[in-house]
Amino acid sequence: MVTSADEDRIRARFDYWVRGDGRVLRRHDETFWMWPASRAEMIAELKEEGFTALPERPDPSILAVRLARP
Repeated sequence: MVTSADEDRIRARFDYWVRGDGRVLRRHDETFWMWPASRAEMIAELKEEGFTALPERPDPSILAVRLARP
């Protein structure tokens, strides 16, 4: 996987290889754009679907949520 930033979006490229018998049997790649969302945006969207954000973890890149009970 290779990513590169371009203003407010990220270009991602994935390369896949199927290997066997010491050689590449199949290869596929795909490239697409991603638009990152802020933590606040993610929490708001998840809340609309019934999830509640848990307290922040030591690693700020982790967002833990729980499905809220009715």
